[in-house]
Order: sequence, then C-alpha cells, then structure tokens
Amino acid sequence: MEQQVNLYQPILGAEKRIFSARAIGGALVTIGVCLGGFHAFDAWRTGRIERSVALIERQAAAEMSLRDGASAALRPSRSIVELQAQALELTADIAARERALDLVNRGAASPATGFAARLEALGRRQIDGLWLRTIVVGSGDGRLALQGATVDPRLVPQYLAALAEEHAFDGVRFDKIAMRQAKREEAPAQLMFELGAPGLEFPIPETRK
Repeated sequence: MEQQVNLYQPILGAEKRIFSARAIGGALVTIGVCLGGFHAFDAWRTGRIERSVALIERQAAAEMSLRDGASAALRPSRSIVELQAQALELTADIAARERALDLVNRGAASPATGFAARLEALGRRQIDGLWLRTIVVGSGDGRLALQGATVDPRLVPQYLAALAEEHAFDGVRFDKIAMRQAKREEAPAQLMFELGAPGLEFPIPETRK
C-alpha cells in the first residue's frame, strides 16, 4: 500500500491573524497623535479668531469715541438766538469804543480843557462814599453829563464844589440836576444823582431777564 503526502498544503486548523498586536498599537498611537494635532490646531485657530474679534471691538470702540468727541466739538454750546444776541452786544461795544477813540483822536478842545483833561480831573476829585456810574462826553464844545451814587447825600454838594475848582471844567455847564433815593438792589448806595448837559442823553440800562 502507498500513501502520498502534500508538503505544500498549509497545516489544517492553523490560526489565521489579520493584524498583530504591534500593528494595532502603532495604529492607535498614530490616531492619538492625529487627534492631538487636530485639537491643537483647532485651539490655535479659535484663539486667533478670538484675538481678531477683540481687536476689532477695540477699534470700533475707539472710532465711536472719536466720533462722539467730534460730534460734541461740532455741536454748539449755545443756541442760534443766544449767539445772535452776543454778536449784537459785541457789535454795539465795538461801535462805542470806536466813538470814544474818535473823540480822543479829534481832541475835542485844548489840552487844558479837552477830553483827556476832564477825565483826569474827575479822577483827581474822587470822594470816599461817592462814585460815578456813567460819564457822557460831547464833542466840540466841552459838554459833559454824569450819573453817580453816594452813601451820603451831603457828599454831592462837596463833589460839585470840588469839580468847580478844576480848570478842565471851565465852560462846562449842567442844565439839570436830579436826585432820587436808591433802590434796594442798588445798595450800598443811598442816593442816586444825575448831572445833565444840553443835548446829551444817558444810555438806557439793559433789563436783565
């Protein structure tokens, strides 16, 4: 009897292995490294986006602050009516200064009795308890008008006598004198007086609103 044996045929019942433990471990390590890389990349990208958003917010806040500052600077603090009233007051003040300068330049009389000389005389004849509130000077003929106040009515005659001694007032005459008791809001004055001259009028005081 003869028996044939096939030496090239694998042994029956041998265990078949698709992956070894080493291959599986390497694959797991590779997957872990990839996942870690993805997580790190995602964290870096998220941080970059957050920094960009914060930068944009700061720039927007700065632009809004500049815009609000520019709007406040361009916005007038006063109304148009108030600005017009102020412009009118400045115009009137400039006109009054120009008239006064014109009187000085024209020299309205001789050096001894002219405009400057009369003002110097008024300055020399000051009396404690009496003061002038308004001075109106006429051009050409030495006209002068005064408004003042005093704490003692007896000081008015003394003041007029003192002015009469000044040569700068030679030729100056007053056509009226008026006195009245001072109002409460005019304190500490007790008496208000006015020396008028022909053709000269005192400015009307402005009423405060």
